[in-house]
Amino acid sequence: MRRKKTLQYSAFAVILLISSLFLWRQGPYVYHPARTDAGVHKGGSSAVRVHGFISTRPTPDAVYYKNKVIVLMYHDVRPNPTNIKSLDTGVFKQQLDAMKANGFHWITMSQYADFITKRRPVPDNAVLMTFDDGYESFYQHVYPILKQYHVPATSFLIVGTVGNKKLPGLPKLDWQQVLEMHRAGIDFYSHTYNSHAYGYIRIAGKNKDRSEPMLMGPEDNKTLHHVETDEEYTRRVSGDLGLSDQILREKLGNTRNILAFPYGGYSKSVIDICHQLGVEVTFSVKQGINSPGQYIGYRVNAGGMDNNPVALLEYMKRGAPIKSPINGYKV
Repeated sequence: MRRKKTLQYSAFAVILLISSLFLWRQGPYVYHPARTDAGVHKGGSSAVRVHGFISTRPTPDAVYYKNKVIVLMYHDVRPNPTNIKSLDTGVFKQQLDAMKANGFHWITMSQYADFITKRRPVPDNAVLMTFDDGYESFYQHVYPILKQYHVPATSFLIVGTVGNKKLPGLPKLDWQQVLEMHRAGIDFYSHTYNSHAYGYIRIAGKNKDRSEPMLMGPEDNKTLHHVETDEEYTRRVSGDLGLSDQILREKLGNTRNILAFPYGGYSKSVIDICHQLGVEVTFSVKQGINSPGQYIGYRVNAGGMDNNPVALLEYMKRGAPIKSPINGYKV
């Protein structure tokens, strides 16, 4: 009987300890948008509490990493999104609040490029904010928030789509919007001119063509029954990337060539072309943190309706451990 009571008291003590620990560890950044049964975001006042044993107490004076940069990657950001790949503006603000409260420091693309190529110093807990594809929602919803929070950022444009209102899918930025934001300090770099697509690609050393991002190798055009020669491939990719950078120089006065690979797809062939064109740094979509000399940058996906600001912050505090190494590509 005494043994049974002892076990009961012990179990109660353990439950009480766990409950106390849970309540003590909860802080101000423990909300993310609720989801309906259909997976559609409710947002706003419908936010629900995230339960877990991740500490959310701000640690503004902590140093999580030194001489490294976390690059965050976003795409579409808007209020009440219905696309799983889009991020709610409310959650985006929660992320910024959490980064600010926990001592992260936003840097510019110029600072990042100098850090990678020249080993220039960056603040502790440095973060670079990047946005892909040049959606009009960046101007409508993200830009006002960036101004409010004084956050520098880079938008990677599919340059050939800027101002093209006839494109299917989400509307893209026009040059008037780009110029306005650029004058206010937003940077714009290349996401190619018009190579943001998949095709049947012949990868060196592979026995069979497969669906890959168009920059990665010679195209096997199934309609024309023609496989690009190495020379044709080099001419196509060099022409696309060169045109993109030329337009950005003419429109915005860019003095640096910086590229985010569509879908994060890269190969030795396209890296060789980038070097020939003077592309200083590039970006993948592989998750991790960047050190000096990292020619193909790691990026952490911080967008999407399923983003949990608490989990993102915790991953950043742990120094964004690299999950899939990028080997052999250094400045």
